[in-house]
Amino acid sequence: MNTETFPICQSCGMPMRQDDQFGKNSDGTKNGDYCIYCCPNGPEHMEGTLEEMIAVCAKIETQMGLHPDEETARTRLAQYLPTLARWKKA
Repeated sequence: MNTETFPICQSCGMPMRQDDQFGKNSDGTKNGDYCIYCCPNGPEHMEGTLEEMIAVCAKIETQMGLHPDEETARTRLAQYLPTLARWKKA
């Protein structure tokens, strides 16, 4: 069993295993909280709603075989994504 842990994107939940998977800050430095897909140009430039993120991730995760269908993926993501820093209610 692999017990190695990796940071996860605090927007989409993607494990970031390699340096090129980490997002960028506005000054071009590595951002340790978000992936390159969610944060290519700095957190202040991130767009989209939680509902949009669920829709995008559900499609991708279903294609990857992580869920049996998009409905299941949406249900699971609707429970999980709000626990991540970007989506937590203050």
